[in-house]
Amino acid sequence: MERVATVLSFEHDHALLTLAIATCLFGCAFSFLLLAKVDRDASPARVIWLIWSALVGASAIWAAQIIAFSSVKLPAESGYRLQTALLALLVVFAGLLSGYSLAVRRNIRLAPELGGILFGLAIAGMGLTLTTAREIAGLPDTSEAFGLWTFLFGTCLGAIAMSFVPQLQSRRAYVSATLFLFLSAVSIHLPVHSPATPLREVSFPREIMLMSERHMMVMSLVIFGLCTFAAATGALLDRYRKNAARRAYKHLSLQDSLTRLPNRHFVQKAAADLLEKAELEGKTCAVVLISLDQFKAINDLHGYEVGDTVLCTLANTLKNNLSDRVFISRFYGDEFLVINPSLDTLDDAVDFARLVRSLARRPVQWNSYRLSIRSSIGLAVFPRDGKDLNKLVQRANLAAKQAKSIGGNLIQPYVTGMEETNRWEAGLAADLRNATLENQLNLVFQKQNLTKTGELIGYEALVRWRHAEKGPIPPEDFIPIAERSGIILDIGNWVLEAACKEAACWENPVTLSVNASPLQFSRCDFAGLVSTVLMKTGLPAERLEVELTESTPIEDHERVHETILSLRKMGVRVAMDDFGKGYSSLNTLQAFPFDKIKVDRAFTQSLETNPHARAILRSAVLLGHSFKIPVIAEGVETERQLQFLQQAGCLQVQGFLFGKHLLPSQIKKFHPSLDRTGS
Repeated sequence: MERVATVLSFEHDHALLTLAIATCLFGCAFSFLLLAKVDRDASPARVIWLIWSALVGASAIWAAQIIAFSSVKLPAESGYRLQTALLALLVVFAGLLSGYSLAVRRNIRLAPELGGILFGLAIAGMGLTLTTAREIAGLPDTSEAFGLWTFLFGTCLGAIAMSFVPQLQSRRAYVSATLFLFLSAVSIHLPVHSPATPLREVSFPREIMLMSERHMMVMSLVIFGLCTFAAATGALLDRYRKNAARRAYKHLSLQDSLTRLPNRHFVQKAAADLLEKAELEGKTCAVVLISLDQFKAINDLHGYEVGDTVLCTLANTLKNNLSDRVFISRFYGDEFLVINPSLDTLDDAVDFARLVRSLARRPVQWNSYRLSIRSSIGLAVFPRDGKDLNKLVQRANLAAKQAKSIGGNLIQPYVTGMEETNRWEAGLAADLRNATLENQLNLVFQKQNLTKTGELIGYEALVRWRHAEKGPIPPEDFIPIAERSGIILDIGNWVLEAACKEAACWENPVTLSVNASPLQFSRCDFAGLVSTVLMKTGLPAERLEVELTESTPIEDHERVHETILSLRKMGVRVAMDDFGKGYSSLNTLQAFPFDKIKVDRAFTQSLETNPHARAILRSAVLLGHSFKIPVIAEGVETERQLQFLQQAGCLQVQGFLFGKHLLPSQIKKFHPSLDRTGS
């Protein structure tokens, strides 16, 4: 108390004292703002943010201490040894960097508190070093005022400040951390900033070369300003880069990467306006679905490059020969959707469909080949065949299937009752209802691995159907039927229980991923079903990951959101499946609290030849980092694909590169010493 009273007895320059407090407080706040980026960023850039955070905080505390020294009006001349003063900056930077590095660790108990202690010691060390660097004429030693209690007080406040680091996303924790860091930084000021010995007006001898207090103060502010400016510029550039990536991804996600036409996600956004405009103007709207006949044969006979050329040529033909009022989209695979919202009569709609067919029939020249193109055209008319896009597209698709089933290469308008005439699908749906009862369904499992090391982290359960009479039915054939008919609920329940039962017996307790459709998530009892299955099978909740597929639109967002929260509360993770290929991937990612993003295999398999697929993958990984959730890419089949994903920062991968589908009996025999491709 005697020293404090002595300090206060000196006259201060209150403007400089205020500047010191503002510099220290601002530097501490900005330092923690940068440190919060370390926790959010899973990429190697987090090391850079850690360094900049420590540098800004250290330079602010160091500059504030020098300004505080200068605020005391002493009768004697004073100055600094420059090298020793810069050493003080290095000391506090090393301490803050070490403290921050510990504070962001999650695998060490009391790591933030230990980091705070390191920082407190560094603060005290800086004060002692800076006091040693400061020379006051007539006073040979100014460090005698430095006591042990300064170390203890600084380390305690530093430990409290760092304890808030894991919760920096909270505003209250951020303010608390800043305040305690500020108090820890200023805790050394009273004991050391001015001498306790009475001084008289004395000057230094000419042979002593020191930097004056004023010049030292200006230099410290310049260093702090440069550090702050560089860090702020980096933060702004990083924010601009991420926003640009989001905009690029949003644009790419609404555009087909091959034909540059809008995809079906954009159709969902634009068609409502088209239909509304047609209704207001009393117009007839023609919805034409083009389904190429025998397109698979073109790929098989001539290669996928020729197939891509056919799709691009057809897209350009439609764009160049139809008016700007016509909406053209590559809807799915070998299907194109054409919407004309400004027709007057039903006859005009039929004439428009004939025009589309004539354009779709134009041959495609490929080197010495002249490929004849055949297509089945389905036509649905607004408002006669429906008043919403989903219904119109569904009916145009049924009409195109009907056209294809009777030989193809013709126009088929939708006819009332055509749904009932789709006998094959209806028959398959009926057989599918009995598949779970007659033991026709079975499971296979695909490995999920870490991208960098190839270490096995889990399996995805995949359902297969062997029909009693028709043999194996591909999932792409029966899953859509199951979803449209509601049978997916029974199949999903069977898959969930069977997969959990198998996973509970695995020797290697890795994660189990199970697919679930939006229809399942929309059921109020789905979370309860999962809980019951986990108790029945004995599988720990933390080993289960449920993947929400976007094979159908999510209609009841509120119910799905509640289901996800309930699953996460019991310890089950929820992943977003087929990212980039769903109905509204960005909106879905923002709407629901997912634990993982799975990028659709279509982008992975084409990244070696398609720059747009590479851009989408990079954007997806960046979005995952922004949302602080891992990204897994499926469909990895080559080393080049794996190398790209490693460079992009994708944490997890899945695909045949790590082994083909395994039967349940094969997984039980799994041993960690097996090589990556072994079964």
